[in-house]
Amino acid sequence: MKNKIRNTVDKLSGKIASRVRLYVLGAGGAMALIFGLTVPVVVSAVGVSVDMAQSYLVHERLSRALDAAALAAAAMASNDQTEIEQKVNDFMDINYPTDEIGATYGIVVEVNGNELYVKAYAQLDTAFMRIFGIDEVDVMAETVVQREIRGLEVVLVLDNTGSMSTNNNIGALKDASENFVNILFERVNDPEDVRIGLVPYSSSVNVGPYGWGVDLDGNNYGTPFITNPASDVYTAYTSSYGPYAGSNYGIAAEDLEYDPSAKGQWHGCVLAHDYPADTTDHSGPWEMYRYDWNGSTSSYYTGNVYKWSPYMTYADYYNTYYGPKYHCPVQPIVPLSSDQDLLVDSINNMTADGFTLGNYGMVWGWRVISPEEPFTEGAEYDDNEWDKAILMMTDGVNTMNHAYTAYGKTNQHSISPDDLNDRFAEVCDAIKEEGIIIYTVTFYSGVDEETKDFYRACATDITKYHDAPSQEDLIEVFEQISRELSNLHIKQ
Repeated sequence: MKNKIRNTVDKLSGKIASRVRLYVLGAGGAMALIFGLTVPVVVSAVGVSVDMAQSYLVHERLSRALDAAALAAAAMASNDQTEIEQKVNDFMDINYPTDEIGATYGIVVEVNGNELYVKAYAQLDTAFMRIFGIDEVDVMAETVVQREIRGLEVVLVLDNTGSMSTNNNIGALKDASENFVNILFERVNDPEDVRIGLVPYSSSVNVGPYGWGVDLDGNNYGTPFITNPASDVYTAYTSSYGPYAGSNYGIAAEDLEYDPSAKGQWHGCVLAHDYPADTTDHSGPWEMYRYDWNGSTSSYYTGNVYKWSPYMTYADYYNTYYGPKYHCPVQPIVPLSSDQDLLVDSINNMTADGFTLGNYGMVWGWRVISPEEPFTEGAEYDDNEWDKAILMMTDGVNTMNHAYTAYGKTNQHSISPDDLNDRFAEVCDAIKEEGIIIYTVTFYSGVDEETKDFYRACATDITKYHDAPSQEDLIEVFEQISRELSNLHIKQ
């Protein structure tokens, strides 16, 4: 392009000089003198205008490129001069090569605390001005980006239901979640700038020892928020027989009854409050999740006079599958924490069991990130130094177990999947009203379009909803969200 301009200039200059000579020879007097003096001025003005327009265009391109490169570098968690300078140069090389700018250029990068100064300078070969001995003009652009390091709170609300055992989907979720956590911590200089919480959910959520008012190490945590007897020991349903109050098939279930002499123990899951308290952030208290089973999954009951007896008589058996821990997530809630190892270990402790109560998992995600009791690690909602986000993931529709869930026995509550979906939507809206960013992820090919619509509506906006049909997609989506959240950590 520049060579074409130069060739054009050479031809034009020759023609102008030739015609000027002819005119001067053919003209006379003052007119010839005036014309002879005017033409160089006009030609100079036109030539300078063309070169200056070209330099202005280069300056605009350089400025836009520099702004974009500086913002990309400012989004890095690192304050290292070399790393930031490399990021600026790499960004410019890939996105704005020399032919894109229209001139060769150099870069200067300076890091002063949270302030990033970037300058680019270029030398533009002139086309017309070189006639007057000016072969190059200097073009310079600069920008300053103020990096505000902000804290980030994220709660992972993760589906631990029985369907997640299919094709070891729970294993893929562990991999995706561990990668998510590691990326967020890798991109900060101070781990205290990131707090991550974990809420595994299925038929209920497990509040762990925090319900007793102690942390994982047995140290005092705060006010207990479960209603309990003097001990956490429970026994099986003590009546030898009991009427089944229904007319359809299913599992006959009863609450366990407290007996200090028995060996069974409560394992951390809690019952939901009645609506609308099951959609709000409040301090409790909650009742223990306790279960007894008669062992049948397909027996038909002809009426409410059918007699049944407890499946087992020893409460210590109930600790594993049939008792207080039945369909209760093995991994307890982890309150907001900057302990990367604790979070990774907790993620890898998750197992797949139970049914889907996404609304219940979501409301506990809110309670974990909230500054209010029962968990108080969260920053205040109006604290401008912290951003808050919840990542909610599911592999299926909300369902009510025909035996026992966080809502107790089926015959105790008349709750439909539509009710659960409505409550889920209410919780999502309430969370967004507090300024908390919501990401939602539907996982695996079995999720129907209606469920996708619910999760799409729950997300802060359409860009915050992701569908992951495969395990590879799930890992990729979690990584994408973690990198997007890490960019929230730095504001320009």
